[in-house]
Amino acid sequence: MLDPIDQRIVEKLSDNGRISLTELSDGAELSRVAIANRIDKLIQNGFLKVSAMLNLDRLNYQTLIVELQIENGKKVDFKRLVSDCPKVMQAFEMTGQFNHMLVCSSKSSNSLRRFVDDVLKKFAKDCRVTMASNPIGSEFTHIKSYKECEHCKKLKIE
Repeated sequence: MLDPIDQRIVEKLSDNGRISLTELSDGAELSRVAIANRIDKLIQNGFLKVSAMLNLDRLNYQTLIVELQIENGKKVDFKRLVSDCPKVMQAFEMTGQFNHMLVCSSKSSNSLRRFVDDVLKKFAKDCRVTMASNPIGSEFTHIKSYKECEHCKKLKIE
């Protein structure tokens, strides 16, 4: 669990990821060095990751909701793909007709269609794809990376 100081650091960083160490130390009665050390520990312990958020509308990204029924024998490889691929912004395990739901985004609908057809469907015995608008309520969204994953590189999917 996070102590109150770490909780405050995470809260302030979630409001403004570019806040200075001096501003983070205000009211905490800790030096900038102590705050920097706490941030490093939060990152090392998996509580915090520093990254940029992008405006998908301004970048003309397309977004899809992909629901898949993944067979048990393929789940390990599927989860590895989902974790590594920057086209997969969010992934959920769920119950019902489909056992996984992905929010996928890319520069073009053609790229997303090829990703679904040539990569995701290899893992699924059933699949449903829905066009989606970019996230409502926030113009900026986190994406994993601007680089392509190994699966997309091999298939030359942008």
